[in-house]
Amino acid sequence: PVNPYRNAMASTSHHSAEQRGGRDRRKVNLGPPAHERRSGKDRRRKIKIPIFVKFVLLSTLLTIIVSSIISGVILRRQAKDFREQLITMGDSLIRIIADQSPDKLLNEEELVLFQLVKAVAAEDQVEFAQITDVKGIIRADSRSEQINTPFQMPPHYQDLEEIEGTRIGMFARAGENYLYFEKPITFQDISIGKATLVISQFEVQENIAGATRYIIVVTVLIILLGVFMSLLASLYFSKPIDRLMDGIRAILDGDYDYQVQIDRNDELGDVSNAFNQMSQGLKERQIMRRSLALAMEVQRSLLPSRVPRIDGLDIAGKSIYCDETGGDYYDFIDTGGSGSGQIGLVLGDVSGHGIPSALLMATARAFIRQRASMAGSIAEVVGDVNHLLTRDVENSSSFMTLFYLSVDMPAGRLRWVRAGHDPAIYYDPANDSFDYLVGPGVPLGVDADWPFEENQRDDLRPGQIIVIGTDGIWESRNADGTMFGKTPVLNLIRQNREGSARQILEAIIEGLDRFRRGVELEDDVTLLVIKIEPSSNGTTHGKT
Repeated sequence: PVNPYRNAMASTSHHSAEQRGGRDRRKVNLGPPAHERRSGKDRRRKIKIPIFVKFVLLSTLLTIIVSSIISGVILRRQAKDFREQLITMGDSLIRIIADQSPDKLLNEEELVLFQLVKAVAAEDQVEFAQITDVKGIIRADSRSEQINTPFQMPPHYQDLEEIEGTRIGMFARAGENYLYFEKPITFQDISIGKATLVISQFEVQENIAGATRYIIVVTVLIILLGVFMSLLASLYFSKPIDRLMDGIRAILDGDYDYQVQIDRNDELGDVSNAFNQMSQGLKERQIMRRSLALAMEVQRSLLPSRVPRIDGLDIAGKSIYCDETGGDYYDFIDTGGSGSGQIGLVLGDVSGHGIPSALLMATARAFIRQRASMAGSIAEVVGDVNHLLTRDVENSSSFMTLFYLSVDMPAGRLRWVRAGHDPAIYYDPANDSFDYLVGPGVPLGVDADWPFEENQRDDLRPGQIIVIGTDGIWESRNADGTMFGKTPVLNLIRQNREGSARQILEAIIEGLDRFRRGVELEDDVTLLVIKIEPSSNGTTHGKT
């Protein structure tokens, strides 16, 4: 598609000539080829659908979709509630039969058993109730003709669930659905028969059918009302929109002095005023775009260009910004010199994103690198950086979460400081267990005198995986508004535990992309993956 800002800057002389002929310019139709824009013949041959028709069709479609979804949810909920009520009633009735019939079944008191099932069958919606002895012969049935006949399972029977020994199922007969209940009859823990109960779902079906008819009527009325209101709204907005389109065409032709006149005391009047202000600010925005591109290039250069090689460590890192610039940051700190087997890994997340966050990120990076080059524990490093950073952001609401991890391969030791950041994920494939590197700490820039604490683990073994990320990963949402969460991240780590750190990192990023299904990121995403590998010199992390 044509970039109007680029055309405007590249063709100033051509547009200045057209600016003197404003009448012809406003008649120009949109379209990439120049001869089509001048003539407009091909465009006039195409079928033009008025915006109010599109608005009506869209609102009608949305009304139908929303109404259908709501109706479907209501109907499913009602059907579920009705069925649960029937199941509760059936479970209570079958328990009455099973509890009151053992002695009577043993004493062959068939008349009493018949009265019992007859009383239960008198309940509303109960089709029949029966008692069968251990030989499968019906000894009592609310349908007298079934007494002393062999028990037969209903045709097309399907099991649904079992509640404390009560078997519950369903079957259909002659176009009607039934619920089936069966419970063993026991005497001193010995099975002497079973009780059976069948309940009709006819009233449930009738209630759902009535609700369906009511919802259809309401939906049709809502759709008709929506169409009528859409017509009025589209007619009300169509003329101002046409004027705005004239202004857009003028801007595309490079006339930044064009003014849209919409004398209305509403949002469209505000839009016209904003449009007029926008046309005057487009040149400045072009300059800002170039500045943003340069800022993005500078910030990318601040991230590590390569991964350090540490014997026994496989490391991978990546940052993805949702804007040209962002506030996420990761870095590698050489803490012990070349060949020492020691390294510091830092991952930070500045509140917000964009240029302000990028500036704070660059400042924090400089503070951390400078302080880490001096003597002191990582807790002291983070504390001193926090003291410096707090002075810079004390008059703003900005802050930065940080996770500082120090790995000492010869000692098989992890040390870390957590400054308000999400705990790192610690996976041990030997026992397929996950743990988190937790610890107290507030974000940098909140409290200048906060005493940060150093945490430690001494159980590094080959195959273990450490993953540090920002909340832009697990808080990402798809088109349904569902959050990605940490569980998929854990599953991807487990599934790719045999791969390299880079493969694990890419698997997590690809899993996030599949989950979002094209939805743009709302926050920056940064990920560090560290995998412990066997040492090349035969040393197993502190133990020979």
